[in-house]
This record gives sequence, structure tokens and C-alpha cells, in this order.
Amino acid sequence: YTSRTTGWKKNLRLTMPIRKSSLNDTKGQMVCKTVVLPVKTKIRGPAPSCPSETVDIVDEAIKYFRCNVLHKTFPQPGPADLTLCYLTIYIGEILRFLKSVQTKVEAKKKITQLSHETNFTIPGEDNFCLPGFFGAPAKRSDADIFRSYYRQLREELAERLLKELYTDKGDQNKWWFQFHKKSFMGIDKAT
Repeated sequence: YTSRTTGWKKNLRLTMPIRKSSLNDTKGQMVCKTVVLPVKTKIRGPAPSCPSETVDIVDEAIKYFRCNVLHKTFPQPGPADLTLCYLTIYIGEILRFLKSVQTKVEAKKKITQLSHETNFTIPGEDNFCLPGFFGAPAKRSDADIFRSYYRQLREELAERLLKELYTDKGDQNKWWFQFHKKSFMGIDKAT
């Protein structure tokens, strides 16, 4: 506890660490300053598969979202941290998109529609959510790989996140939806 004049909430914010990815040292294909990481998925795409017991970037994004979304900055991101930042913003977008959807069945339809969108912005395009973090694609093939990889991540994240956002009864999980007004680094949309 701190003195009553400084307040405990102010002091708590200063000491809460930002969660970074443990996958920053993972070797893989580099695209736009990030790396194509292995993912536990059955969705087709450029990401190599990894064993089901391994923690992947989608697991980290879901696990660290509620801590990281409270931060306004992200110091010195590594290659996997860039993907973590993007997925954190995307989770916030999903929460805002599904806020008015009360049932899990209806949410599955809506989230599938959002995650299967192929015309989302990538680095080097106007309105990309993290232009200072990612590099622009060096060639057309890099842009195609990036778009395909992030589409694969968006679909896998949507599928796994739905299990967290709604209870077994099919109702909204209030412990997740309370974050629908928060935006990571002040950014509301990943698309």
C-alpha cells in the first residue's frame, strides 16, 4: 500500500509489467519485421504446425490480453511481440464486435464472418493499425505471405477465443466482456 495522498491505483499502474512473447527467439521465415511462427491449427496457411502441448502465439495472445490491453505503450517489441500486439488489438475488436451478441450460437456465426474477411490492411497500406512497428513488405510475395499468415491467425484466434468469451451455458463471460471498452495503445481496430 502507498500513502493516501498518492493512491494505490496510481502506484499499481506503474508497477504492472507488460507481458511479452516467449517466442521472440523462435526461428522462422521473416516477413515485415515479424516471424511466421508455428501454430496449433488445422486451418490452412503458411504457419508450420506445432505439437498440441506447446504454447503458441495464439495461446499467449489470449492469456496476456487482459493484462496487456491496459497499456498505452509497448517498449522494444521483438518479432513475436509484433504478432502479439496485433492479436491483442484484434481481440479487442472482437470483443466490441460481439458485445451485443448474447448467445454463443449467434456469436459463432458473427465471429466467423469477421475472421474470414480477407480484405484487411497489412503493413505498407493506409490505415494499418501498427505502421511504426511492422515494416512494409519488400516484394509482392512477402505481402501475400503476411496476409495469408495473419488470416490464418485471425481464424484460429476467433475459434479459440469463442470458448473463452462464452460460458458452457452459452452466455457471455462477464470477466472477458468487461474489457470491451479498453483499447491496446489507443488502437481500436486491426482491420
